[in-house]
Amino acid sequence: MDLLIQHGTLVDGRGRYEADVLIQNGVIAVVGQNLNAREAEVYDAAGQYVLPGLMDAHVHFRDPGLTHKEDFATGSRAAIHGGITAVLDMPNVVPVTNTRQRLLDRMAAAAERCAVNIRFFALLTEDNLSEMEGMAEAGAVGFKLFLGTSTGNVACPPDGILLEQFREARRLGLRIAVHAENNGINGYYSKLYQDQGRTDPAVLPLARPAFSEIEAVNRAIAFSRETGAGLHICHVSTGGALNLIRRAKAEGVDVTCETAPQYLLLNDSAYTTKGPIIKAFPTIKSEADRLALWEGIQDGTIDFIATDHAPHTPEEKQGNIWTVTGGVSGVEVALPLMLTEVNQGAISLERLVELLAEHPARVWNWEGHGAIRPGLPANVTVVDLQRKWTIDEKKLHGKNNVTAFGGTEVQGAAAATVVNGKLYRLTE
Repeated sequence: MDLLIQHGTLVDGRGRYEADVLIQNGVIAVVGQNLNAREAEVYDAAGQYVLPGLMDAHVHFRDPGLTHKEDFATGSRAAIHGGITAVLDMPNVVPVTNTRQRLLDRMAAAAERCAVNIRFFALLTEDNLSEMEGMAEAGAVGFKLFLGTSTGNVACPPDGILLEQFREARRLGLRIAVHAENNGINGYYSKLYQDQGRTDPAVLPLARPAFSEIEAVNRAIAFSRETGAGLHICHVSTGGALNLIRRAKAEGVDVTCETAPQYLLLNDSAYTTKGPIIKAFPTIKSEADRLALWEGIQDGTIDFIATDHAPHTPEEKQGNIWTVTGGVSGVEVALPLMLTEVNQGAISLERLVELLAEHPARVWNWEGHGAIRPGLPANVTVVDLQRKWTIDEKKLHGKNNVTAFGGTEVQGAAAATVVNGKLYRLTE
């Protein structure tokens, strides 16, 4: 059935205007005022804002091999309830996505079970330089590189191979997304504090300090500068790393970056109040770092916001701080958290559309996303800026919903999500 979204205020990075949106056969047919359509389903968006379908460009849906944590069906269900119409999924699953065939297998499985648009990163490992072209041809959105280990303990390739992989990425025209931490620094300080008997959560940003990220970002930029390969720094958490990215951009290096809500909204004092639940890599840093990230949002150094949605079971998020698994769920709560910032005047709704729709689509060259325009696939997020509610992990829609923001009062939510023309009316 055709769909008509009426009486809403459309918003993009340039501004806002009153218009209706007519969707036919999953495609945006007309954008204009006072539209009518026979036999179309009507969504009345009066008092609400109609945005291009939002994108979470950094998720871990854990499928295959880790589906006790999340899977394509549950992850996409949570995304829809969070107003997200498209995701980019990471390759540290089991088995890791480091061959053409494994990438094709994941794409086929997602086509059957994932309810939102999805594309995949291909992993760079020591032994898969020869696979890069095949993975690119199969549809990889980009390559993922773990300079420092996280979930899955994926090792970084040796420097010589890594240099060749950057050169190959440049030849193929695909960007390399980097988890930027230094294993040597993390390992040394983690052992130091464990030997001292520290088990309090506040030790985490000492065990994996800001300089670990700063050094790794500096190294990644050096490889990009040498080869000309496009570089993307994932989940930037510290002002020092952001300064390096800002300088590299000014020098003409092809580098982009993202940050996540937990780094914008929390500082290291949260380890004392929230405990091991908020353990994630990179670690949440100081208040000065948090404020520096907001400066990066305002001056455009940070290209977009993504969640690093990394669900684990409640049992995996409890216990000794050294053995608790790192990562928190985010795909369903990012939008209400950021709409709260809109309501509080920290950021405009127009800028938020850039950060959650327009810019990630541009950075990752995903044509047809990030805009509401006739001829494009009908991916739309309708938001209610007035709704006040409290994030309750028991009411979220993923398989496991341990988040850094349980109990947080927010103002704003997705009221409806349209994925390729299919309307999801959202309720509490």
